[in-house]
Amino acid sequence: MQLFVRLRPNWVASITLALGLLVSSAVVWQMQANDRQAQRNQIYTQASDHASAIQNNLDRALTAVYALATLVQQTHGHINNFDATAETMLAYYPGVSILILAPGGVISNAVPLAGNEKAIGLDLLKDPVMRAETQLARASGKLTLAGPLPLRQGGLGLVARMPIFLADDTQQPVFWGFTNVVLRLPQALAAAHLPDLAQRNLAYRLWRVNPESGQTQVIAESGPEPLTEPVDKSFTVPNGAWTLSVAPSNGWDNPMRLAARLMWGLLASLVLAYLAKLQMRQFASKVNLEQQVVARTRDIQTSQMQLAATLQAIPDQLFEIDLDGRFITYHAPRSSLVMMPVESLIGKTVHDVLPEAAAQTVLQALQDAMRDGVSYGKQLELSLPTGARWFELSVARKSPAAGQNSSFIVISHDITDRVEAGQHVHQLAYFDSLTGLPNRTLLHERIHQAVAQAERRQEQLCVMFLDLDHFKNVNDTLGHRVGDQLLVQAALRMQATVRTQDTVARLGGDEFILLLPDTSARGSVRVANKLLQAISQPITLAGHDLSMTPSIGVAIYPDDGVDADTLLQHADAAMYRAKNSGRNGFQFYINSMQADAARALLLDNDLRRALERAQLHLHYQPQVSLRTGQVVGVEALLRWTHPELGSISPVEFIPIAEGNGQILPIGEWVLRSAMQQASAWALAALPAMTVAVNLSAVQFRQPHLVQRVASILAEEAVPAGVLKLELTESVAQQDPANATITMEQLHQRGVQLSIDDFGTGYSSLSYLKRFKANQLKIDKSFVQDITHDADDLAIVRAIISLARSLGLSTIAEGVETQAQLDVLRQLDCDEVQGYLFCKPLPADALQAWLRQWAAKN
Repeated sequence: MQLFVRLRPNWVASITLALGLLVSSAVVWQMQANDRQAQRNQIYTQASDHASAIQNNLDRALTAVYALATLVQQTHGHINNFDATAETMLAYYPGVSILILAPGGVISNAVPLAGNEKAIGLDLLKDPVMRAETQLARASGKLTLAGPLPLRQGGLGLVARMPIFLADDTQQPVFWGFTNVVLRLPQALAAAHLPDLAQRNLAYRLWRVNPESGQTQVIAESGPEPLTEPVDKSFTVPNGAWTLSVAPSNGWDNPMRLAARLMWGLLASLVLAYLAKLQMRQFASKVNLEQQVVARTRDIQTSQMQLAATLQAIPDQLFEIDLDGRFITYHAPRSSLVMMPVESLIGKTVHDVLPEAAAQTVLQALQDAMRDGVSYGKQLELSLPTGARWFELSVARKSPAAGQNSSFIVISHDITDRVEAGQHVHQLAYFDSLTGLPNRTLLHERIHQAVAQAERRQEQLCVMFLDLDHFKNVNDTLGHRVGDQLLVQAALRMQATVRTQDTVARLGGDEFILLLPDTSARGSVRVANKLLQAISQPITLAGHDLSMTPSIGVAIYPDDGVDADTLLQHADAAMYRAKNSGRNGFQFYINSMQADAARALLLDNDLRRALERAQLHLHYQPQVSLRTGQVVGVEALLRWTHPELGSISPVEFIPIAEGNGQILPIGEWVLRSAMQQASAWALAALPAMTVAVNLSAVQFRQPHLVQRVASILAEEAVPAGVLKLELTESVAQQDPANATITMEQLHQRGVQLSIDDFGTGYSSLSYLKRFKANQLKIDKSFVQDITHDADDLAIVRAIISLARSLGLSTIAEGVETQAQLDVLRQLDCDEVQGYLFCKPLPADALQAWLRQWAAKN
């Protein structure tokens, strides 16, 4: 018995020690398991936050793809000024680095272009890197996100592409191409702040499964080391899923903490061995309970802190609302975006707070969420003290507790910038940036609508083509800034003249279209006269007193066409008839204009081969000195004898030659032929005289004009002083700096220069003083009425006086009567030419006339 009593404490102590060690070991194991689970839960929450940030950033950036797709569909694949539009869009999408258009799968536009030149021309459907996912996108017809993959322009990136299908003439969808958005790595993931994980001693790896190879593809990672039992957070992206894996950099278990806990268990077991079995169990149970309470309390506090941090990180307004629209709770980081003080919201309904239309939108979103669980995309506009703002609602239904009614979490996201950007894109797509008038795209839509309405109602409509007369002279002499201001004023005057239902559109340059629904020919006359009167009113711009006149062509539906293209074409033809009729007027379209257009096309084609068919030849008109009566020069005048149409006036075919590019070879032929004839006359012992050759604006702008003239003079052995080049003052003033250099070089070589048609344009004395001219040529429009028009007489007297003061000679053209000659002689004009002396003659006939004139004088 005594032995039992002596051994019992040891036995109890041994059992207690064994039990203590066992219990303490179990406690340590459980604590390690709890710590690991808590750590995994915490890391999972952080991984979820960063994954959500990545997903939200991608979703925000991918809205740029939808914006581009909408722009392509609205413009039917023809985007005007895409670069400027894309630059504007990039400012609203910070995650996006490049915006790309790929019609037919081939990249045609990339903004910004700098650094992306290698991507232009890349066929996405054939490129070995992008072919598989590109073909998948086209086949599925949905937005896809590819990458990471090497970019043709260098580096790695993600490529979001949206296949675009446009309706053809039969309203069938036809593949147009792709809109692409490139997100460069790692820049595109910057908003997710993944490196913050590494700062918290967490290793991470963002990866996906390549749909083509089935292998794991790493998108971003903290380092190459493998992760130990990582926490995975997967989320969906277009055409696939990404996974963010996170694990502690130093592993899940803390060796120092484990050793400490084991030591604590051993010590506790030794202490408990000295206590009674009941005391040991009570003490162990108490300690265990306290540890659990502490751990649970810590978990609750951590969860509460994480929830508070998450709410603070949400920039949008967040409300809890019941099905009746009554506010329960709120989270409003920006009180300026709420209709009333947020603390006053609780207990009020949306009808108490919002305008009726906005309140109905919220209630409809609640009803949708009640039915479907969630509701997305409902938009509303609110007038706040800071201005009008647009919001988009995201609503989710909460699971109610037992005995409670349903409530909803409503997130109100401010989309004002996105709405305004869309409105700006619409403005760029349909309106002229200078005048604010509808552009060509919107005009065609309105004409189609007006024609359809006129057909239904059996009404007429009018299309006017309006062009400002001599507008180019304003740009050339006063600059494009003044020209732009003049266009704006013209647009305002046109808008003020027509009705609100009428359309005034700008095609470009100084061309405008007016669409007048329900307007007959008689009504068109009234409107045209009002336009002529309104536009021709004088105006002062930048210190210049200006006046402008329009030429207007009128086409009436259905007499002159039943579709937009025909009406515009016929109004254009009528406008040119108005210009040819003296400008500052209007003309209705008539069928004979079709014949004029056919003749212009015939002349354009035949003029291209007129040189090789020897249909061009030169006539010469003598120029006589009023002081000596001698012929001092001749002017070479180009003639065209058409095999079918006969003699064609230079007034008709010279503009055609300038338009189709034939003026350069024809002009060189004229110069060479004239110099050959000058050489022949010298060999025939005719008196020395100059040969004047006209230069067009296209010829004068040739980069090697001086060298070409010198070469022809040398080849034909003609002294430079024999050649006189005539150019109009407007040609010289188009680029005065280069004109001065060219004229100086010609002057240094001995070539004479004459300013033709002086006084008919915007004459500038500052330019004239710099030009190395020898002579001013007085236009025949001033000469023909000089005997009975005081204004013309004053102009001619001023030109002669100006020339004399600058040391220049003068020559008057178009002298046809003795009275005109007498006036010019009294005004001390140097030289004259005209039918009074001799009409233009072929070279042989002129040579005979020259001998007769020399003998007579």
